[in-house]
Amino acid sequence: MELNVTKLSKRYGEKNVLQDVSLNFKSGNTYLILGKNGAGKSTFINILAGNIKSDEGAIVLLDDGEKRDLQPNAIFQYQSFNSFRFLKVKEVLSFFAMTTANAQEDAKLYELLSLDRIKNQLIENLSGGERKAVSLYLTFLLNKSVVVLDEPFAELDIEKKFLLERHLKEKIAAQNLLAIIISHEISGYQELFTDVVILDEGKVLEVGETAYLLDKYKNSPFQGLEGVFYSLTGKYIEVS
Repeated sequence: MELNVTKLSKRYGEKNVLQDVSLNFKSGNTYLILGKNGAGKSTFINILAGNIKSDEGAIVLLDDGEKRDLQPNAIFQYQSFNSFRFLKVKEVLSFFAMTTANAQEDAKLYELLSLDRIKNQLIENLSGGERKAVSLYLTFLLNKSVVVLDEPFAELDIEKKFLLERHLKEKIAAQNLLAIIISHEISGYQELFTDVVILDEGKVLEVGETAYLLDKYKNSPFQGLEGVFYSLTGKYIEVS
């Protein structure tokens, strides 16, 4: 799979939320779209999902050179999960496993997310981090070729982030998934990303392989991706 985004723009009144965003995503890779709150990340994901329309630009998904509709081939995990509030966790997971063609159970991911501990709880009684865990498991259970995650680990603890980072990195590569992660903080899972997009005030300032960007901006006053972001924007972002 290859996803091409060309000159994507979105305005609300006089405010340019996205400005001529052009990006290329390929299967087998995990892309981080890094930007502070208000950078345009959520608008971007909502346009990909078809929830809102862009003012200009095009989105094309290719499968061996042939065009495919994005939405049937993609799964989008949003920041909050408030669906099925009056069902138990195990009931929600069972429902999707039974009603999804080619659903893919993942015992290791289930264990890492500690879902067995909360399987008998109602969704409405879960903490933010527990809801995030259910949402993340469902994202991969639905077994789509394109996976888009919006702040997926924001409410998870550092140890869980580290273990998930290792598992998801192997899973994405083994299944040749195209993964896009949108975040404003990446504490505990920086090694997951093969490529990084720096988005600021609706504009793509830089895009490239993670190792290349870390080397290019190695003289930044800050280390790692924090340094890359600071060199390009002059702004501090929490990444560790």
